[in-house]
Amino acid sequence: MKKTTPPKTKMPHFTIQQQENHTWFYQLLTSEGHILLNGTPHEFKQSCLGEILSVKMNSSYKENYEISQSHKKKHFFTLRSMGSQKVIGTSELFNNAEDCLKTSNRVRKEAENAEIVAT
Repeated sequence: MKKTTPPKTKMPHFTIQQQENHTWFYQLLTSEGHILLNGTPHEFKQSCLGEILSVKMNSSYKENYEISQSHKKKHFFTLRSMGSQKVIGTSELFNNAEDCLKTSNRVRKEAENAEIVAT
């Protein structure tokens, strides 16, 4: 897992960031600052907040996760919203399927109650 800047909280949390191209995205981080899930780019910060709420509502359902393998044989998962099947989050790349599954299970357990931290 990649690590970002030191967290401001002792719990798993969402951060919202603006990229150089002015789009907004979220990351779900562990209490240690490791990335669990990355959001998709949004033109507006409010849309990004809406996607976080969707993650909170959809993350506890195992059937919303799809584990895949990249063309370079790295493992990753996507989280989709129930019903629309829209991708609302993607993991980092993992060297093995076991680490990928462990991280998806951690998202399932922690995303619903993770707080949103201003950046």
